[in-house]
Amino acid sequence: MKVLPILLIFSGSFITTVFAQNPNTTTIIIDRPTSTVNQNIISPTANYDRVIAADPTNVTAYFERGVAKAKLKRYGDAIADFSTAIALKPDFLRAYNERSIAKRELKLYSEAIKDCDQAIQIDPKYKIAYNNRAIAKLDIKEYQSAIEDLDNALQIDPEFTGAYYYRARAKSFLGNSQEAIADFTRVIQQSPINVEAFVLRSIEKGRMGSVTDQLADLNQAININQRYALAYLERARLEEKQGHFTEAVADMDKAIVTNVTEARYFTLRGTYKIKANQFSEAIADFDRAILLKPEIADNYNLRGYAYFKLAGNRDNYVNALTNYDLATSLGKADYKPTFEYRQLALAATQGFIK
Repeated sequence: MKVLPILLIFSGSFITTVFAQNPNTTTIIIDRPTSTVNQNIISPTANYDRVIAADPTNVTAYFERGVAKAKLKRYGDAIADFSTAIALKPDFLRAYNERSIAKRELKLYSEAIKDCDQAIQIDPKYKIAYNNRAIAKLDIKEYQSAIEDLDNALQIDPEFTGAYYYRARAKSFLGNSQEAIADFTRVIQQSPINVEAFVLRSIEKGRMGSVTDQLADLNQAININQRYALAYLERARLEEKQGHFTEAVADMDKAIVTNVTEARYFTLRGTYKIKANQFSEAIADFDRAILLKPEIADNYNLRGYAYFKLAGNRDNYVNALTNYDLATSLGKADYKPTFEYRQLALAATQGFIK
């Protein structure tokens, strides 16, 4: 039987993809000052509602109610409260900052940038506004302009961890791994238990071909937090590249513990199981991935390949054909990764391949 290479659907770093989609996702960046909201009240907004009813000009109450609404992901309502606070106090920097964050959550990036512009106009030394404007620019892929904002933030405060983090991200997007590593290193120096910075730095080291250093960073991230899924996922990818398929599967086992509803984790583990010749187990992973994301064509394609490799009886080849056809029906018009395997499976069902 002709042996064909497995059709992998994952290219590049998964964590990089995640951050490309949402570069302001981080566990370390404090891009808003600490709120004075009372966390123990029964209703997050009830007290502020009463204060505002008694005094409709109470700027602080509008601001704090906006913060509370933002925490409830009621971003539109939060924006309204921040806007009222700004109308009552036009130089209220924190209100501009919080409104910018809420607008970013609603993907109103241009509007978020304008709020930061206004804050910077009021106070050119307001480092948080430069940082938040840079985050919004990352969202719209204005990487170089984001770097300029972060440079300004760091001129104001050379110890601003968040600015180093986002500047590293921007440099990563621009393909400047060496400078990204330098900024992630600065983040780690200031926040030695930051697992995310270790993982992201490891990716940049991998891009530069430093496998040993990449693995060291991933191991350090796992030592800090043994439940940090992305560290296991990246280490699994590294193990797979080195041909250590069983080890890659073991790392994906740990990554999935905290991501049992993430179809892509099961898909990736399934691909490693195929490479480890664990075909039945791979099928189970693709079953789970399809249950979670039935519209993804690649999961059917990979499950078909696993059935094809499992072989042994006609039913497995029939299952392979069924999955290949499902993949084709769900894929785009030019979706052709299954063609050669389908021909082989079809021949097998007809007795041409023993």
